[in-house]
Amino acid sequence: MADQFTRVTTESWGKRLTGALGGIGGGFVLVIAAIGALAWNEGRAVTTARALTEGAGAVVSIGAEGTVPGPDGAPLDTTGMLVHVTGTLVTPPPVPLRDELFGLPDATPDNAVRLERVVEMYQWKESSKSETRTKLGGGTETVTSYSYSKDWSGSEISSGNFADPTGHQNPPLPLKGDSFSEDRVIEAGGLQRSLDAGFVSRIGKTEALALSEGEVARIAAALGAPGRGRLAQGGAYIGYDPTRPQVGDLRISYRVARADSASVVARDTGTGFAPWTSSNGREIYMIREGAVPAAAMFDEAQKQNTLLTWGLRIGGFLAMLAGFKAIFAIFGVIADVLPVAGSLVRAGTGLIALVLTLVIAPLTIGIAWLAVRPLLGGAIIGIGLALAVGFFVLARRKAAAVPAAAA
Repeated sequence: MADQFTRVTTESWGKRLTGALGGIGGGFVLVIAAIGALAWNEGRAVTTARALTEGAGAVVSIGAEGTVPGPDGAPLDTTGMLVHVTGTLVTPPPVPLRDELFGLPDATPDNAVRLERVVEMYQWKESSKSETRTKLGGGTETVTSYSYSKDWSGSEISSGNFADPTGHQNPPLPLKGDSFSEDRVIEAGGLQRSLDAGFVSRIGKTEALALSEGEVARIAAALGAPGRGRLAQGGAYIGYDPTRPQVGDLRISYRVARADSASVVARDTGTGFAPWTSSNGREIYMIREGAVPAAAMFDEAQKQNTLLTWGLRIGGFLAMLAGFKAIFAIFGVIADVLPVAGSLVRAGTGLIALVLTLVIAPLTIGIAWLAVRPLLGGAIIGIGLALAVGFFVLARRKAAAVPAAAA
C-alpha cells in the first residue's frame, strides 16, 4: 500500500482567463465587505468602550459581609443594580458533575465547575504540497504530492475527500467530546446568589481527572466493545494494544475545571445574576476566578476590547488586500503568455493592491470615528491621505527617473 500519491493537473490559458474574469466580481464583493466590516468594527469598539466606562462608574461593590451600606447606614437593596461581589463557590445538590452518557465519573471534586470529555480517534490524515509552473502560452501545470500518515485527532477526518482513499479509509467517529456544568451558588457573608451553569463554566483551572478500571470497562461496554477497554495514562483506551494503535482505536479521557472562589460583575436579580444593560444597549456580564477588584475586571475588559478591535482590523485589512488582488489578477493572467512578463505584472498589481488597501482602510476607519471622536477620526483620515500623497509622489519620481536613466 503506497503512502504517497502524485497528481499532475493542467489548466489552459483560456480557462485561467475565464476564472480571473469571474474573480473580478468576487474581488469587488470582498472589498465592499471589508469596508463594511471595518466600519462596523469601529462602531462596535467605541460602543463597547463607552458601555464599560459607564459600567465602571455605576458598579457597586458588595463587601465581605454581603451588604452595601446605604446613605443612612442601613443595608442597600441592590436588586436591579450593577454589582461586584467576591465570594466562595458552593455546590448545591445534586452534588456530582457527570457525563450521563456513561454515568461517570464516579466522583468529581467538590469545587468542580466544569467537566470535559475528550475523545480522540486514531485516523489516517492527508498532507499535500503543490508546485505550479506557468508554461509558454499562459497555461499552467501543477504537480501535487499527497502523503498519508496515521495520527490521533479529536475531529473526524473524512477519508472520502482524500485524493487517494484506497487503503486510507477512516471509520466514522462514534462520539464527540463534550462539556458539562451545573448551577453553582456564590456566598459572601450573608449574601447568597445562584450562578447559572453556562456562566460559572467560564472559569476554573483545568486538570486531568483519572479514571478507574471499572469506569473504563463501563465506557467500553457502552460503546459496544466489551473486553477492548484498557486503562492508559489515566483515561480509557478502546482497542487491543495502546502501544500499537490501529485505525479506529479510541482514547477517551476527562478533564475537570476547579475554582474555590469567584468575582462577579453583573446585574443583581435578588436571587442570582443577569446581564446588565448600559444606556447604549451593550450588556455587561463578567466573572473571574478568585478575588478580583471591580476596577481590575473593567480594565481587563477594556484591554480585551482593544485586542479584539485590532484583530478585526487586521482581518479587514487582509480581506481588502485579497479583494484588490482578485480584481487585478486578470492582468497577470493576460501577461502570462510570456511567463516572465506575468511575474512582473503580478508584482506590480500586488503593489497597487497594497497601496489601495493602505489608503482605503485608514480612511474607512477614520470616517467611522468622525461621529464619535472627530479629532481621532480626522487624524486617521490624515494618515490615509498622507499615505496616498506619499505613494503618488514616489511613483512620479520613479517615473521621471526612468527616462533619465535611459539617457
